[in-house]
Amino acid sequence: MNYVDLWPLLQQDILGVLQADAFLGTRQGVLVEPGDLDSVLAQKLAQAIGVGRDGKNGVGFLVPPIERAEDENPGLPGGPLKLTIAIQWVENVVLNQSATGTHLPIRSYAAHTEKLLKLYTPVGLAQNLVPARPVISEFTDATQKQLRMGRVEFTAVEADFRPFRRVNRPQISVSGAGVSPASPNSYLLASPATVTVTAPDAVTIYFTTDGSHPYEGNAAAQLYNGAGVPPAGPGAPILIHQPCLFRARAFAPGKAGSDTAAVNFFNDEG
Repeated sequence: MNYVDLWPLLQQDILGVLQADAFLGTRQGVLVEPGDLDSVLAQKLAQAIGVGRDGKNGVGFLVPPIERAEDENPGLPGGPLKLTIAIQWVENVVLNQSATGTHLPIRSYAAHTEKLLKLYTPVGLAQNLVPARPVISEFTDATQKQLRMGRVEFTAVEADFRPFRRVNRPQISVSGAGVSPASPNSYLLASPATVTVTAPDAVTIYFTTDGSHPYEGNAAAQLYNGAGVPPAGPGAPILIHQPCLFRARAFAPGKAGSDTAAVNFFNDEG
């Protein structure tokens, strides 16, 4: 297969398996995106522990992105990647023990998750998911003592044995009469800044100004005008009027998306 960003495909696949299970599928499952702000994570957490298809609340699960990717054989770089994947169960103890709660601890759900997924081979992988930690870790958040977390961690190996190829990180250029660098990749914004993005080996470039992760599936991401016909050279500049975190990422068929380039804009007030 052509290399694409594996994490969203794998996330959707695992989420679908868990939601199709008669036991786990009654609970809310929520995808966590790279770059999610704390406020967004809080909303997703509230969604996860909300009312499920069984009419009960207090327990749900989050499917984060791939946590680690490393060569399966350290002595053979460029081979298949060994991926670390986790499912995070969350319980609001007060809700879960109330009249409308499930009255089942997250350990029950996490244990069922482990049994289900270790027999499953997700799309794009060469073998079943292997539990990295057979003991489910369970802890209570220090700041929100009513929340209890249960984590199930797995490892998996890519099915594609071709060398991993990735688009180079895009370059961001900043100019403007009222713009002055404060530190590397950080600019003081006294008047609008002109931003130009270049990525010679890209076909498309996506950018965001809300701090979220730029990619096609993010509704907040915009397609940069300078991309579309390789090589993606300088295109129509972007004007930045307000303080923000500008992030850009480049993509091309047959390769994984680039690392994210970022520039921070701020003013004297912030």
